[in-house]
Amino acid sequence: MTMVTLNFFLYLFLCGLAYLFSLTYVGWFGGYLLWAVIALPPVLTLLSLPAMFSLRISCRVPERVNLGERGELSIKFSNRRLLPVRYCSFTLRIVNLFTGESISYPMRYGLLDDSESMISLPTSSSGTLLCSLEDEKLSSYLGLLKLRPKRQWQAKCTVMPKPKTPKNMASLESLPPVSQNYRPKPGGGYSEEHELRQYRPGDNINSIHWKLSSKTDELIVREPMEPIESSTAVLLHTTGELDLSHLYWLSLRLCSWNIEHVIYFGSASALVSNETDCRRAMLQLLALPRAKCPSLSGSFGRVFDLENGEVNWH
Repeated sequence: MTMVTLNFFLYLFLCGLAYLFSLTYVGWFGGYLLWAVIALPPVLTLLSLPAMFSLRISCRVPERVNLGERGELSIKFSNRRLLPVRYCSFTLRIVNLFTGESISYPMRYGLLDDSESMISLPTSSSGTLLCSLEDEKLSSYLGLLKLRPKRQWQAKCTVMPKPKTPKNMASLESLPPVSQNYRPKPGGGYSEEHELRQYRPGDNINSIHWKLSSKTDELIVREPMEPIESSTAVLLHTTGELDLSHLYWLSLRLCSWNIEHVIYFGSASALVSNETDCRRAMLQLLALPRAKCPSLSGSFGRVFDLENGEVNWH
């Protein structure tokens, strides 16, 4: 039996008592009491309207929380009218934008005064949690009138992975720094860097190093070189929790060595130069849906591949 049905039968019972009282009581009071009981529902409903229209709901979530740690969503109701809202019901929906997982919590609160509720966030998987209140309903004091406010509320909380050292990366500490790599400059032309090599048919005669060639029995050419675009790339092929932890650790470690690198994830990429860039890149990555193997653009002196919990480089 719903609360509205129970209130209806209670109202009929009160009307019956008031009617019997009006028949047995001689005088005007019995009639006034009967009419007062009959008018009670519409009067209370009208008195509930100011509270229903002025109810304030504020929600707060932490901007970031670490994987597995406690994170809470706070829902606060402000209801200070003389006759409060009977109850408020809504659906709290939490979607992990990275994993695609979705959880819905049907909720109902009795609001006789200001109140606050704390709800635990799902932090067992890394990703950006999009929290929203949907299908909100407000009920008058006797439950005879229901309103559906059109207000919307959304907030995001990012569950950050914990940096973890890969098992096969103990030798990373001894990796030599990536030196600047060069390649032949297409079309030749001016360049501050050159590479000496033997003359090949078709080479521009102006590129011959005559002084050095005179000391040898063959023609030596100065070939213009240009630097490769960047030095280090990090490719995230799979997106398990271990892969994310390894990625976070590796990016922070490269930053500590002042090694600029590019993180590739699906069709997205992020240039990382310092720890702030690293955290910003992780936030960007965790707000995107899981993607397949990334596409590498450009030439790099060293490439790290993160796949199935392992880290390899070449």
